[in-house]
Amino acid sequence: MTGATLLVAALQQAALTGVVRDSVDLEPVAFARVTATSLGGNEVAARGTTDRFGAFVVPGVAAAGRVRVEVSALGYGMWTRVYEAAPSPGAVRVLLQPTPIGLEGLEVAVTGRAGDRGSLSRGAFVVDSALLGTLPAILEPDVLRAIAVSPSASTPSDYASVPFVRGGSSDGTPVLLDGVRLFNAVHLGGFISAVSPEIVKRATLLVGSGGDGFTVGSLSGAIDVVTRDGSRDRRKVTGFLGLGSSRFSLEGPVGGSASYLLCARRSYIDGFTLALEKMGAIEEHLPYFFQDLHAKVTIDLGGIRRLSVTGYLNSESLTEVDALRGRTVEMDMAWGTAAFAVHYRGMLGATGILDANLGHSRFRSDLARIREEHFGFNSTGYVLAPLDTILFGDGLMSEARAGLRATWHKERATIMAGTRATVSLGDHDYRVADRYYSDHDLRAFALLDVRGKRRRLAGYVSAEVPLRRGFSTRAGLRVDRFQGMATDLAGFGELSHAGSWWDAYVSASRSHQALTSLRNEEALLASFLAYDLLVPVSEGPVPRNTEFLIGWEGSRDGLRVRLDAYARSLANLRLPELKSNPIRDPALGDPSFWVMAGGTARGIEASWSWTVERGVSVLGSYRWAGVSRTVGSTTYTPRFHRAHELELGSSWRRGASSWSSRVSLRSGQPVTPLLGVVPFEPYSGEGVRLEGPDLVLLGGGYNSARLPHYARIDIAWRRASEVSWFGGGSLVSYVSVANLFNLPNVVGWLVEETRGGELREVHRRQLPMTPFLGVEFRF
Repeated sequence: MTGATLLVAALQQAALTGVVRDSVDLEPVAFARVTATSLGGNEVAARGTTDRFGAFVVPGVAAAGRVRVEVSALGYGMWTRVYEAAPSPGAVRVLLQPTPIGLEGLEVAVTGRAGDRGSLSRGAFVVDSALLGTLPAILEPDVLRAIAVSPSASTPSDYASVPFVRGGSSDGTPVLLDGVRLFNAVHLGGFISAVSPEIVKRATLLVGSGGDGFTVGSLSGAIDVVTRDGSRDRRKVTGFLGLGSSRFSLEGPVGGSASYLLCARRSYIDGFTLALEKMGAIEEHLPYFFQDLHAKVTIDLGGIRRLSVTGYLNSESLTEVDALRGRTVEMDMAWGTAAFAVHYRGMLGATGILDANLGHSRFRSDLARIREEHFGFNSTGYVLAPLDTILFGDGLMSEARAGLRATWHKERATIMAGTRATVSLGDHDYRVADRYYSDHDLRAFALLDVRGKRRRLAGYVSAEVPLRRGFSTRAGLRVDRFQGMATDLAGFGELSHAGSWWDAYVSASRSHQALTSLRNEEALLASFLAYDLLVPVSEGPVPRNTEFLIGWEGSRDGLRVRLDAYARSLANLRLPELKSNPIRDPALGDPSFWVMAGGTARGIEASWSWTVERGVSVLGSYRWAGVSRTVGSTTYTPRFHRAHELELGSSWRRGASSWSSRVSLRSGQPVTPLLGVVPFEPYSGEGVRLEGPDLVLLGGGYNSARLPHYARIDIAWRRASEVSWFGGGSLVSYVSVANLFNLPNVVGWLVEETRGGELREVHRRQLPMTPFLGVEFRF
């Protein structure tokens, strides 16, 4: 073919653009496959995939002549149209019909990509609303706990829902809600996610710093939560009533081009435990509650153009007056998160998509007072000593961000370029009396007075280019300017090959971030208290992650398998100096006393999903990994790490009822072996005897032993029923039991004194057997 012929052919080509939606509620359908075939002469097909907002651009479509467009997605019927000529940009509007699958008299409702959760793109693990409703719930369905099914994610204990990703701690894996960072996206000390399951459309775990995680610029990927648009067909009311909390949502259309979604949630743990205390079921109630509110407005501006505004607000409170054991303790603590995000999507020429984001979030904590008064005697007799404040202070974390990204879909390449500016602030001031301890010598805070602010400006460009014989490549370069510190370069490269039913890939990437956490992961209380206090590092070098990955995945006859092997090198971390027994240290400490450190992580991961006839589906993962931290001359395995983890989730649906289970098998966490305990009487420098006696723990090599292995089995039952109330709707009742056989899993040990004065090593248990129940309604 001559150059003139090629030029004429190029001028006769067009790009097919449009949006794919669910035909019932008009929600955008992500990851649908679009094929445009020219019908004149030799049939030439061009293909594309919808993005997270259901938009697609398929270049290389013949501008003249008839064109057949086919759109398919798992859980939907095939959509086909024949156009006499290529439609104008943005003119294709696809409505996919959800298709229940009948299997031998059973009905299995499959929506979105519910049957293909293992991987929607390389370097990602996706949790959709269907998976949230399938796994056994702890208190209520939880998006962060569902993400832990991925082999790349691991939680340090039953009490913390925040997953650690491939050997990185939680501060390196931001939780993004519609593009804005949520600080401390948890409630109840970390036990439950602060993101209500009612609003979740999809949550994607980006496990690395390359590929889809390249634009984030963090050490350990990100958790990207996309919320639902409000219903476009009619007004709907949904909600949930459970033992510890309830939630309520209202959504509906506004005119013909806009929708709204409003969701509120409130716990009544304080009232529930108070009732149990009055009945004598428990000794002391928990005066704690949380509440959150989410609002979203979405406006369609024609074609793929859209504008969405998201607002989020939550708060928590713990107020108590404890008059037991001859003293009075008053606590008045409150903390919460607020976030605001705006996103605009529009066309950029004939083949480009423009995304603009603006957002702000902040987390504020206020320990108004924790005071203690003691009973005593003086010359006049029995009196109360003055109130003594033992803990007070407040903290603030905030981040403002603005970003602009352009993506061009060409026939032989997809090119992306963008820029992002962020301003991060950390300001924490806590005053702690020397004698303040929580239960059993576990301190939450050390003395803190830390403030830092950092501006970050990033620019990046990447390209995905298909090669011959099934090969393709992706590569990108990112420049980060950290104000007052450094300008760092980061990049990634990937080579992949696609076969008829399998893919293989190899990649390398690097990333930086200037935020560090005040958490000391080696403290035992860190396993019970998942809150992070972040602050920008005060000086360079900036924390860095370098990683390598090789993987393979295949799918055939309902079975999908994925295998990954990775290696990470972490540099310029800020960690506390390693003491002989850091397990008793405060969970949150002053980073000005911390030192430069490094780390490594390597592992092999396997995940699989299998859907068979008779309504049975299985989702599982296994991971072997080795993780290390190096502080000074000491290299050790961090206390949160487990070398082996197996997760297995299964569900079976028959009629209106469904049964599900989740099995977790894990090796024991590292622990320092206890060789002996020596009591001693502490004295001050002036020879005055202090409160005591204190204990000296004689241990072996730091984290050189292992706790007992971990095993837990959760089960759940759900049943849906149709009702005629309020014009018709549905009720879904569920019962779940966590740790069905009450297995004695442990998270660590402490030394306690028995009533007879004997010192012994006591293991701290994780979650005991706990039932949960609730009912969901939809009208």
